[in-house]
Amino acid sequence: MELGKNAGGSASAKEITELDGDAIYLGNLNTVEADLKLPLKGKYGSSVQWESKETLFISHTGKVTRPTFGVGNRKVVLVATLTYEGEVTCKTFEATVLQEEYKTKIVAVNPLTVRTKVGEQPELPTVVIVKNDTGSYTVSQVSWDPVKEEAYRQPGFFSIHGKVEGSPLKALVTIQVVDKVKETTDHVKRVKEFTGPKVSLERESEFAAAMNRFLQFVRSVNDDQMLYNFREVAAIDTKGAQPMTGWDAPECNLKGHTTGHYLSALALAYHATEDSTLLGKIQYMVAELGKCQIALSEQAGYGRGFLSAYSEEQFNLLEQYTTYPEIWAPYYTLHKIMAGLLDCYQLAGQREALDICDKLGHWLHSRLSRLPREQLHKMWSLYIAGEFGGMNEVLAKLYAITGNENYLVTAKYFDNEKLFLPMKENVDTLGNMHANQHIPQVIGALKLFEVAGDKAYYNIAENFWTMVAQSHIYPIGGTGETEMFREPDAIAGFLTDKTAETCASYNMLKLTKELFQFNPRKTYMDYYEKALYNHILASENSQKAEGGSTYFMPLAPGSIKKFDTHENTCCHGTGLENHFKYQEAIYFHDEDRLYVNLYIPSRLDWSEQGLSLMQKRDRDGLETVRFYIEGGPETTLMFRIPDWVSEPVQVKINGVPCRDLEYEYGYLMLRKVWKKDEIELTLPCSLRLADAPDDHTLKSLTYGPYVLAAISQEQDYISWIYSEQEFLEQIIEQKDSPLTFVLDGIKFVPLYQIQDQSYHVYFKLTRCKR
Repeated sequence: MELGKNAGGSASAKEITELDGDAIYLGNLNTVEADLKLPLKGKYGSSVQWESKETLFISHTGKVTRPTFGVGNRKVVLVATLTYEGEVTCKTFEATVLQEEYKTKIVAVNPLTVRTKVGEQPELPTVVIVKNDTGSYTVSQVSWDPVKEEAYRQPGFFSIHGKVEGSPLKALVTIQVVDKVKETTDHVKRVKEFTGPKVSLERESEFAAAMNRFLQFVRSVNDDQMLYNFREVAAIDTKGAQPMTGWDAPECNLKGHTTGHYLSALALAYHATEDSTLLGKIQYMVAELGKCQIALSEQAGYGRGFLSAYSEEQFNLLEQYTTYPEIWAPYYTLHKIMAGLLDCYQLAGQREALDICDKLGHWLHSRLSRLPREQLHKMWSLYIAGEFGGMNEVLAKLYAITGNENYLVTAKYFDNEKLFLPMKENVDTLGNMHANQHIPQVIGALKLFEVAGDKAYYNIAENFWTMVAQSHIYPIGGTGETEMFREPDAIAGFLTDKTAETCASYNMLKLTKELFQFNPRKTYMDYYEKALYNHILASENSQKAEGGSTYFMPLAPGSIKKFDTHENTCCHGTGLENHFKYQEAIYFHDEDRLYVNLYIPSRLDWSEQGLSLMQKRDRDGLETVRFYIEGGPETTLMFRIPDWVSEPVQVKINGVPCRDLEYEYGYLMLRKVWKKDEIELTLPCSLRLADAPDDHTLKSLTYGPYVLAAISQEQDYISWIYSEQEFLEQIIEQKDSPLTFVLDGIKFVPLYQIQDQSYHVYFKLTRCKR
């Protein structure tokens, strides 16, 4: 029974089978494409026998046969029967096997233009943009004809052709040779964010309640368990901690990523609250990770400065183009660790965290600087294995902090032409690309623009955001299905239980906030509000302080949210951070303007301007927001007029109605010398219907900023034979229950309020036949 003792004390045979069942890890079963490794022996000694309930797609031994294109994804139930000393336990797993991709035919190749300086060999892209027989665009590898040196010795133009992989069509690139290539442009942010305790949430809001639940959770986390995998690989004492579980289990190739997110969560929470308990946890985590880094540097086979929860083997295998699931995104995990360390430095003042990150930066530059450009591009194009999160962003930040030029060079090693080229050309090639693999890369491009001023990086970010926000999102602001972008405006065919990966919205909000600071457009904050209120706020369990988050926000009829508390998925990791960021985008400022973007009850201390502000709203209402302002010189307050406002806004200052209101680019402008004033802002809102862009019979319902969901266990679309006007006339607001509406006995409430009920965000509406 020794194995049972190792599992946590003297365990019975039955308990051992249960422990072994809980310890089984099969990888990410939400998006299965490769064969599964089904263990035949449990961690603590049980024998395991497997049965697949649909052997057409997964055999009893784990061999995967993907459905042909057009059949659709398939859910397969796997049953593990665990036996130990005559005791038996069964455990079930549900896997989603993805259908094969459509095998497209290339019908056209977009020509390209490249600029180079006189005497410099042009750097040609490794991919070109192609049009497929479906009408969609993607990229394909290209091999260019040799470039003759005399062609770029003097200013002018010349062209060369290339062979496109998988097509007889030729690629064409025109090279412009110029005396001087403009290297940089203005890259100063036009508005700045308020950080840390300058903004605090008022207790009565749903946002403050969510933050407080996660504060309670992070305070309870066992730091030694978060350090377990790092200490294990460094061969130092694990201090009796239990191993991590799920995607961070010792046998998982992504272990360590949650610890990085946890560092960021602690730093964000401390920055928002200045809680000394959180600071103590940060200091302990950073110090112990420093010990792990030192221990690894003293072992043979490790590069100086390396730190991870596993060895360098995954990095070696990636350079040999090893695919997932044999390896699982080593640079993705490294990004989470480095980002967490930098957050601990920047938000909590921990110099040792910067030192650890600096050593990792040296290790990275040393490793990647020896690899040819073509190898790097091939690595980053690998599905999942080559996913690197925001490595370019964290290295650009490290460059900005340290001034070490090597980090700027290394950040650019992560340029992913498969994404960056079409984004520069403003061509939407996102269909069937992994959403959260690529959103952080765009955040990194924008950070590179911020620190170095290359306008191409800004164009990549702006074009990408516009494509996603206009053509790839659900009404809740989330994007993607089974983690993948779909073709533009393809919504109706992708309403499943695996829509809107939560960490994709986490990163879209991050990108949106950064873009707004360069160009304070109302459109950015309209999207930000949509995703924050209807996805991020809806992604946590409002009944328990358990740290759980939704992986996907399901939008299929009769969906039920599932909150990940033990699987330690990517969305559990970002979920640890999400709820400490509600105050981030409420207010921004320039020299004498204060932008009010979100109507979330909060307090602002703009001490540099000598101005303080408190924002409140009616407890159960949306329309009336009050601002109490004290002090400050003449200042312009810029109030965003949301896209859901149904009638002209009304304004009172100290009870007196304001006439002849002034607006600028969707913002209401109020300018005066503020002393001790009260502003009452009325933002009229009403029920609104929106169509799915590819099926006008499918509707969603909103009220103000909130997406409303119908509570129903029906597994098919709820259907009404009303016209739109009749629907809106028939639905009744419940005066005794704010934000609740009823139609024909079916209740509609904001999605964030739903926990364990079945719901419908989409329903069918057809005109009455008369």
